[in-house]
Amino acid sequence: MASPPLGMRLSAFLVRIEIRVAYAFGTIFRRPALRFVGLQDAARRDLARRRYPQAEAKAAELLALAEQFPHNWDYGNAIHHGHLILGRVALVRGDVGRACRELVAAGHTPGSPQLNSFGPNCQLAFELLKIGQVTPVLEFLELCRTFWNPRSSRASVWIEAIRAGATPNFGPNLVY
Repeated sequence: MASPPLGMRLSAFLVRIEIRVAYAFGTIFRRPALRFVGLQDAARRDLARRRYPQAEAKAAELLALAEQFPHNWDYGNAIHHGHLILGRVALVRGDVGRACRELVAAGHTPGSPQLNSFGPNCQLAFELLKIGQVTPVLEFLELCRTFWNPRSSRASVWIEAIRAGATPNFGPNLVY
């Protein structure tokens, strides 16, 4: 498989730098709008590094800041990913009930350009299915149908698979 062209890789790299700089400047200069831009990325990095208290605090702050910027194009992403991060932290801590509630809350996003096109992140849904939590996953996927473009949505196929007792192949939706 060929790697993406150099220009595309460079663009993605520069966007990551821009997000991290915005987060740092937002923190240093106490600018909530800049911090909002980078909090999701910072919370995800903490989660990946197993720094659960920091990931939880940043996800909670992301959700609080999102309410200050309801007309920002990234608002829906913040709601979706903030709740997913809180749910994954809860699951790590053994709080399955909270993980299920956070998954459903993530589905209550109004959507965003990315979510509408590519769909939801399904990592938490996948983890909950592995431990038999079918009902909240089905509810989450039903909620995602409200924002996900029907031409590209795989929610119906996944719902059918789950109802048939299978675990769907969420593919790239495990990493968005």
